Amino acid sequence: MNMDKTTSFIPKATVPTLILVFIQCLLFTNTACSQDTKPIHLPFIMTEDGHTLIKATINGVEGNFIFDTGAGLNLLTKTFVDSIGNLEKTDGFYTAFRATGEKVQVDLWRAGHVEIGAYELEKEIFSVYDIDIPLAGLISLTAFKNAPITIDYEDKVLVVESDESVEKRIKKSKAVIPVQISKEQGKTLGISTSVLLDNKLTLHVKLDSGAGFDVYRFNARYMAPLGIDSTQVEHEYKQSIFKPKEGNDYYYTKIPEMSTLNGEIETGDLNATFIDGLIYEGIMGINWLGDKITIDILNERLIIN
Repeated sequence: MNMDKTTSFIPKATVPTLILVFIQCLLFTNTACSQDTKPIHLPFIMTEDGHTLIKATINGVEGNFIFDTGAGLNLLTKTFVDSIGNLEKTDGFYTAFRATGEKVQVDLWRAGHVEIGAYELEKEIFSVYDIDIPLAGLISLTAFKNAPITIDYEDKVLVVESDESVEKRIKKSKAVIPVQISKEQGKTLGISTSVLLDNKLTLHVKLDSGAGFDVYRFNARYMAPLGIDSTQVEHEYKQSIFKPKEGNDYYYTKIPEMSTLNGEIETGDLNATFIDGLIYEGIMGINWLGDKITIDILNERLIIN
């Protein structure tokens, strides 16, 4: 999922994905992690469509969460909130927009204590949304604004890095890619970078692990510059879940090539979706960059191993 005054995820027909339909935007949080400590390893379960499920304990109650770099904010489902009860409602709220344009507004709540394995947070901010799914919610990048976090798809573990372990990853890295950090009112945190699409277009794209594996979505305005005839590709109109009177046209086709701007990381033969009304130039999963991806917010970079 995602948000930087926007919700970045577009739903697929899976339960993990449905949760990602919802807003992504939250207050920055205070982490209890010190950069001088040893790395903390947080095992995760990988779903069939590429979502990372982690366990977290909120005010003493454990639940299953999706770790979502596109979420921008943490999210709790109302069902899970009802099981813990003792959240503190703040005076704040946030207005966000889904990637397909629908406006969503949420109140902000404060949890006293959060544990993700051995990684602990105090007074973490969450939004709450009423949706009937067997998950507790989303953990966003706001939880790791002061601590580099590695998504290790190979060993299925998130690693909260130390200064020393980050330096080791840099020495072994395939590439170090600059990213832009999006913040809105001190409440959201997201990452994006630029890519070269089919050697024709340079686009700024949101990086959204919550989108799942091999998901590539672009604004439909780029079909013509890429030489794609919208009348000759698969097409469907999808009705909005939030606002049934609204919806978007989706076009499905292949993209031969995509790379980072420096060309260090390349991929191709992409199953791409072009969406009329997408509020981003592009939004995509993160797995194409590598098996081990370190997100270093403070230094605005990705370290790829």
